[in-house]
Amino acid sequence: MPLIRLTIPLVLASTSRYRQAQLARLGLPFAAVKPPHEELPIPGLGATQLIAHHAREKAKAVHALSNCAQRLVLAADQGVVLDQELLGKPGTAQAAVEQLLRLAGREHALVTAVVLCLPDGRLLERLVPVALRLRPLSEVEAQAYVEQDQPLDCAGSYRIEGAGPSLLEWARGDDPTAIEGLPMIAVSQLLREAAGWSP
Repeated sequence: MPLIRLTIPLVLASTSRYRQAQLARLGLPFAAVKPPHEELPIPGLGATQLIAHHAREKAKAVHALSNCAQRLVLAADQGVVLDQELLGKPGTAQAAVEQLLRLAGREHALVTAVVLCLPDGRLLERLVPVALRLRPLSEVEAQAYVEQDQPLDCAGSYRIEGAGPSLLEWARGDDPTAIEGLPMIAVSQLLREAAGWSP
């Protein structure tokens, strides 16, 4: 029996294999749907505000789909914030090496926004920051890491599920699972809250 009992079907607004694997740990059945939302910069929004905005819009976009309107929709967005600048997914090996060298020896924040959209459209939200510091890195080390882990789809250019921890000096936060993509403490809190929802 799952630790959290839901009477409403659950949808994960993501096709990320990392987030699906994390959510599956709770033992709850869910469907995964790619959100029809383009993550564009919004003038006037700071880095953390933009992360929260994209999580909300992903949840609302999937909730608006006809087959998801009466379901719980869980969405998340994550970004690395350095000097108030949002660093996204590198996309290429060269960009990944450049990101790592920017982060090397410096503290940064990995910010994850998680949103649960209820069937009536109400949003439950959490914002989960984790502070991290990468150790100093040479360009050769950064290149070797990128070649090994291929973190081209990871904000910050390190993969915590791979060899990424070898790059860190420390990580501090209330929910270490957030580094993987979904802050599972916050997700569990939101799902327990939603378990008592009724129309």
